[in-house]
Amino acid sequence: MQVYLVQPPYMGIKSDVQPPLGLLLLGAILEAEGHTPHVVDLNLFVKAGDFKPDRSFRTQFLRKLPRRSAQIDVIGITTWSYNFGITMEFVEEVRRKHPRVPIVLGGPHVTFVDQQVLEQFPTVDYVLRDEGDRTFPQLLRALEHPNPAEKLALIPGLTWRRDGAVVRNASGGVLEDLDALPYPAYHLVEPRDYLECNRVLPLEAGRGCPYNCNFCSTTNMFQRKYRVKSAARLVDEIEWAIRAVGSNRFELLHDNLVAKKSYVLELCEEIRRRNLDVDWSCTSRTDNLTEDLAEAMFLAGCTSIFFGIESLSEERQKWTGKKLKPPKVREAIELTARQHITPSTGIIIGFPEETDEELNETILTAARWAAHPRIKGDISTASLRFYPGADLFGRKDELRYDPRASADVNPIPGHVLKEEWRGLVELFPLDSIHTGPEETERTLLRRNVLRTLFGVCPASFYALLRRGEQTPREVLDAIQRAGSFDPLNSDRVQRNNEILLAFGELVADAPLEVRELLSCELPFWRSEPVVASLDHLEHVIIPKYFEHESLLAYACGDREEPPERSETLSILAVRRGPEAVVWFTEQPEELWAQFQAQFVSDPQGTARWLDGLSTAR
Repeated sequence: MQVYLVQPPYMGIKSDVQPPLGLLLLGAILEAEGHTPHVVDLNLFVKAGDFKPDRSFRTQFLRKLPRRSAQIDVIGITTWSYNFGITMEFVEEVRRKHPRVPIVLGGPHVTFVDQQVLEQFPTVDYVLRDEGDRTFPQLLRALEHPNPAEKLALIPGLTWRRDGAVVRNASGGVLEDLDALPYPAYHLVEPRDYLECNRVLPLEAGRGCPYNCNFCSTTNMFQRKYRVKSAARLVDEIEWAIRAVGSNRFELLHDNLVAKKSYVLELCEEIRRRNLDVDWSCTSRTDNLTEDLAEAMFLAGCTSIFFGIESLSEERQKWTGKKLKPPKVREAIELTARQHITPSTGIIIGFPEETDEELNETILTAARWAAHPRIKGDISTASLRFYPGADLFGRKDELRYDPRASADVNPIPGHVLKEEWRGLVELFPLDSIHTGPEETERTLLRRNVLRTLFGVCPASFYALLRRGEQTPREVLDAIQRAGSFDPLNSDRVQRNNEILLAFGELVADAPLEVRELLSCELPFWRSEPVVASLDHLEHVIIPKYFEHESLLAYACGDREEPPERSETLSILAVRRGPEAVVWFTEQPEELWAQFQAQFVSDPQGTARWLDGLSTAR
């Protein structure tokens, strides 16, 4: 059968575009069954960056499929909560163009709203719940059978229609032997298209988290069963991917890989035994990590560990069911950094009943992790959402449609849910939210502000909190008052500019030490912080008053006495495009003249050199 496997767009940022690993795995399984799979990744439209928030994307997407229905036997589409509206618009367009081709939905979202999907959308023929590695091939065999209904009734996890009525087959068990899975069928896509966006390849290490956080849906998706590929099998796949795809950087996918220490130690030993030159990252709870384990992971090539922190409040930890102990969380972040591994942490903005003190403590601690040169943490922010399959989804009656709800996760900026679907909050929960309009807007702005400050100027943000004697709540409120921020504005560059300009105005009244840190991190903040021409170089020269290492130590709290003075240095910042490169120099004018002359004689070479420096920075 000619099977088209479709990945709807999931994020509007080029660097987030990664190979659709689940579909590549399914493609390999289907090939072994004698079918001809085709992978259609609509995220590559995102890479081109030419989407509009109108409905024109529907026909753009459709062009990726054959024009004639006779060339398609089945269309399978993976689903996620945050792009389900766009997914269903694509389904509508496919059904209009190919009225008799079976359409199958699978993935985390429809696993928990399968019956509602078939009741509301006659455009969908089948929903495969849970893990589809075994059941999708069974569905294809059933569709080829002279009496399909007889075979369809036997497929575990299938929701379908018989004589117009929705039938929900019993669920099956999870796949226990992950070593039996084939390698992903990377020949079904062009790997170069992805490596140009992001050289980190996703690679499935296993499935299933044994814990039960109330906001997480994958716990129930994988039935809380911790499963992994054997260490030897996983490292075999790493070696194969290096040869076949051309990258040695991997994200080992598992909701909580480090939950089983003995397995991770075995994996690290296997990587080192084969003397592989690889970089890899994974996910862990903070209370699963120990110093000796982190050391072994670093020696085996681990460069980053993601920890879902959510909050540094013990009350919020109890509320989520995660139950981490804040002092132990801090210890885990410190020990990760001591082992030269980047701690990447996620926090949630907008907990019900969260006090200002709790919010301030979480943000202040996260800002320190991002700012401290010894830690250099990556901080991501999310708003609290109700996902189908999560325990919190039991409160779905609190949800109401709000176009702002999906503004910061929308893969097509500016897109809004179709009007006739806005009452279906159970099917479109991320286009709905449990908070009122003012609180929703405030939470969205806080998330965007924190994401920008943590990513662009963490040292000056933390210094403003510690040395400028302002609380995180006060800083966030001041930035909100400073501009007319439109949460539905699809122009991320404009939004970031507004945030950084407002932050710069706050820092302008702060102590000199804080102002100098901002000059180092964001030297062009007074003009257009994240907008610049690609046709010529821009520069700015700023006096430097302090020795930089002692300034950072003072800002981060490692030094109580004021930083050492610098009498002869200046800050020279040069940029072509949004990224600036900064030097501390005694001769800024002479150095700038050299850059100008070099750019005139070799503009492309100079541009590449500056781009490389800004990336390294």
